[in-house]
Amino acid sequence: MSIHKSAVIADGAKIDESAEIGPFAVIGPNVEIGSGTIVGAHVVIDGITKIGKNCKIYAGAAIGLDPQDLKYKNEPTGVIIGDNAVIREYVTIHRATNEGFTTIGDNAFLMNYCHIAHNCKVGNNVIMANGSTLAGYVEVGDGAVFGGICVVHQHVRIGRLCMLSGLTGARVDLPPFSMCDGRPAMVRGLNVIGMRRAKLGPETRSALKQAYKLLYKSGMNYSQAITKIEEELNGAAELKEICEFFKTSKRGVAIAFSEATSTATRDEGEFGEGAEAF
Repeated sequence: MSIHKSAVIADGAKIDESAEIGPFAVIGPNVEIGSGTIVGAHVVIDGITKIGKNCKIYAGAAIGLDPQDLKYKNEPTGVIIGDNAVIREYVTIHRATNEGFTTIGDNAFLMNYCHIAHNCKVGNNVIMANGSTLAGYVEVGDGAVFGGICVVHQHVRIGRLCMLSGLTGARVDLPPFSMCDGRPAMVRGLNVIGMRRAKLGPETRSALKQAYKLLYKSGMNYSQAITKIEEELNGAAELKEICEFFKTSKRGVAIAFSEATSTATRDEGEFGEGAEAF
């Protein structure tokens, strides 16, 4: 175990022998740090916090501190982070309010100054670029990607393999496999590159494109479109995932760009090569 002499390690902390703790880091009494994890200088980790294997936490990050929530009354809550996370400088990840944990899956890549608030549930392989912020109780599906300085309202859900362009602001749910942009966020197309990287085959991608045409281009309301998807398309798990996402939305699901008012200023072509219209 490599612990810098200036680090402050509270009694009770469990640090694997292969972990490294940098100068002036502060580790609380209920923290558990897995094998191969490197904690950089001036990092603070507190709460009932468990960090997995082979993570790298850079200078100034703060994990497991009290949530920024007036309802919080010092309950014994924490943070759970999976394996292979890269947490860059000054990222803040707050512990849960009331009970439970803020959770982050495996292979997270959180760039400088990202903030993940209390009770968030972030899936595997999620990338958040610099300054992106999740308010409390946000849920993020596997493989989602956030451009710089994205902001997500509390209780919003971000679907699997959804991609948000920089400066996007989401107040409603953003559906799986989509590319979203704007404030408020709107669906611009399909994340075709993300789907290919996730090894979704041509037949599945085609079915998803048809499904989103029904949802956004057919003139039907969401309920009618979902019924048609369930009756007529090939029943792939990804289609069921989309239908379930729309059915269970509590905040509503983002509209498509073509339905936007004239206040939207970007052309569809400006969104980049990764988007495929439906």
